[in-house]
Amino acid sequence: MAKNVMLGFPQAVLNMDSRLLPEEKLAILQAADTRRKWYSLDDQRVCVLCDRTITGRQIEIARDGHGHHTLHCPTDGCPSLPADWFYHGSSCATIKAPNHRDDEIDLWET
Repeated sequence: MAKNVMLGFPQAVLNMDSRLLPEEKLAILQAADTRRKWYSLDDQRVCVLCDRTITGRQIEIARDGHGHHTLHCPTDGCPSLPADWFYHGSSCATIKAPNHRDDEIDLWET
């Protein structure tokens, strides 16, 4: 007999908690995302699984019957967790010096 299992979530039924006050939602984000700091609900992250920029306001929070909260990417069907959300404009991106222009370089000049 096949079981209905939600990967990464407790067996208890999850309910989206849409009645959270903004300060409650921020406190949950701060407690649940142990890798990155949340200073406001307007902070942005990039979900590496769906390549979407999201804010704390958009993140969906579910609460199970035991009062535990889980965070969900707002993109339909995206299975990402907070560990998959990186700072917007991460330093991992290639950065050019502000005064660097490729068209100013001529290697053949003598």
